[in-house]
Amino acid sequence: MSGTLTLNPDQARSRSAQAAAGGTDRHSTDDGGHYVAVRFDGPTDSFNHFAQNANFNRGGYRMLESQWAKDAKQGNAVWVRIVPGYVGSSQRPRTIDVSFSVNGHTSEREFTNSSSKGKSHGG
Repeated sequence: MSGTLTLNPDQARSRSAQAAAGGTDRHSTDDGGHYVAVRFDGPTDSFNHFAQNANFNRGGYRMLESQWAKDAKQGNAVWVRIVPGYVGSSQRPRTIDVSFSVNGHTSEREFTNSSSKGKSHGG
């Protein structure tokens, strides 16, 4: 997924898409999360949801999303590209590669979808 983030505090979640994320590959420690969060007007369709380790979802990935929200609220242009890394036929990504730019300043992060609190690699 890629695009410029737009803030939308009124966007509703799809609880059913979140609950189904990951299918039979979902772990008991997973949340159903978004590639592009609803606060950025992310789609509520199932393709925008994936099984995320709860620590990943509530840790580094959320911190990055919060920084994007802060940047967007300040009027900065925030563009993101999010690429999941799957192993075999699993419906649950092992990694999430994120490229983003704020007013043209580009950064990259790789997140492991694990209990490591969503710590990223790269800068």
